[in-house]
Amino acid sequence: MIFIPNRASRVAIASFLVAAGVFFGIRTYQAPIVEMYEPVYARGREMPIFYVRTERKACALTFDISWGEKMPEKVLDILKEQGVKATFFLSGPWASRHRNLVKRIINDGHELASHGHDHVNLSEYSKEEIADNIRQAGNILTNLSGATLRYFRPPNGDYDDIVVLTARELGYETVIWSVDSIDWKNPGVSYIVQRVSGLVFPGAIVLFHASDSAPQTPEALPLVIENLRSAGYELVTLGQLMEMGTPARDDPRGRPRSELPGS
Repeated sequence: MIFIPNRASRVAIASFLVAAGVFFGIRTYQAPIVEMYEPVYARGREMPIFYVRTERKACALTFDISWGEKMPEKVLDILKEQGVKATFFLSGPWASRHRNLVKRIINDGHELASHGHDHVNLSEYSKEEIADNIRQAGNILTNLSGATLRYFRPPNGDYDDIVVLTARELGYETVIWSVDSIDWKNPGVSYIVQRVSGLVFPGAIVLFHASDSAPQTPEALPLVIENLRSAGYELVTLGQLMEMGTPARDDPRGRPRSELPGS
């Protein structure tokens, strides 16, 4: 009989191996962060921003980065070739380890935003721990860029009232997304392109990744940009999109196409 450990067993085994490595002086392998972006629906009254109500046919491409250095370079090259400005949600540890890439994001004219520090589901933590997570990442990103960051996307898109309120107290608006490219699942280039092209609407905030866990993004991105432009969309940063209308806090994910803005 083959034993297949459940999630709790896998966590316990991994913790034991890490502890053993520390005790015996063995260098342990640091597994890459894999984003788990299953939609988190309303958990209270304090809602994040999902899209912008606007009459302009515009949308914002946003990219989360938590680990890796191959895909960020490729994504930045494509955006530069296409003349597109986007918004990058960076985790604190990644930004600290890849300062040259952070500088390139800034020098290329893109917008910086926070993706938090420790990559955990913040709704499971206390208000003090949530504040510490957000504050750590914010300090790193501000010191590297010299800019005041306005937007925060919690790891895994996980939030509740306390997360949204705590971020706001620290000067951030919590931003989720209205269109998930699902590039983190690596469903195939054609699927990513068709999904984004079919779900986008005026004021949409589109989620991509520029992490090494999403290797299909660089191939899909030029085709997505071509389709959106052919459909008449302006591709702007999140901050620019916010200036075109009113931030919307009603979650559009899962709604019929007929109920989405611009339909």
